[in-house]
Amino acid sequence: MRARAICICRDEGVCGIVERALDGAGVMVDHHDTVPVAPAEPGEVALFVVDRESRRQAGDELRDLGAPVVVVGDDLDDDGLITLMLEAPVSHLVRDPSDRELGITSEKLVSGDLFGLEKYLAPGTRTFQRTVADDAEKRQAIGQVTAWAEASGARRPIVHRLASVIDELLMNALFDAPRESKPVISLDEGRRRAVLRWACDDRTLAVSVSDPFGAIRQRDVIDHVRRARDERGRPNPATLEDPGSGLGLYLVLANVASLIVNVDPGRQTEVVCLFDLARTSSRAIAGGVRSLHVFQAS
Repeated sequence: MRARAICICRDEGVCGIVERALDGAGVMVDHHDTVPVAPAEPGEVALFVVDRESRRQAGDELRDLGAPVVVVGDDLDDDGLITLMLEAPVSHLVRDPSDRELGITSEKLVSGDLFGLEKYLAPGTRTFQRTVADDAEKRQAIGQVTAWAEASGARRPIVHRLASVIDELLMNALFDAPRESKPVISLDEGRRRAVLRWACDDRTLAVSVSDPFGAIRQRDVIDHVRRARDERGRPNPATLEDPGSGLGLYLVLANVASLIVNVDPGRQTEVVCLFDLARTSSRAIAGGVRSLHVFQAS
């Protein structure tokens, strides 16, 4: 039996785009003009897709839908969306509903198979991987990946942004994530390792960093998104409870097209960043992010 999604939208054009994207992912779509009166029973609906207008009309009703909510055609300059995304189930934003990430997101939500940057690249794309345990290995890894990116034909601005993003992600995985996980786990040196992966196809360059802590929460991610948006140009460290990780996420948001956070609480966090190879315009901080996702394993 095919998984079922509900699209809450009055725009027939958007409804058609959503249906085609989800049909390609093997998901059947029902269309509603407004939020259903009764919340979905567990397992009845795999996900809800909501456009900007319907999201604004529904407001807090989206919190009670009983399944993950994907907002399309919206952006992070809207305070209402930021507030809704502080907590599940409103955990996903895809600015352009025709973007292939909508289908990928639905596949992940239906299957529960959340981890792996391969999902965002063409089938058969070659991937690379190395572990990083300290500052010296971090510097080596950044040099290795940026050299690979240059050899692969990535433009210089992308290579520079890639280096900044890898640096910040590894700093978070090696130092911030272990600290935030205390006292839940033991911080033995064997666990203080990050896994760096990277790959690209003709449209997208992807990089991911994983740690074995699973400490980050959706609220943490969105709170830093809000701060980054409100402090365009430069972050104000005085406003950050944790200047290190806050500044790091700020810089990541300033440099990527898409940010995907996959979390298995207490076990693993994987942060996937996508760079758009096909577009020449630089990405603006937070509001310019094409898509933002927080997936949490059940």
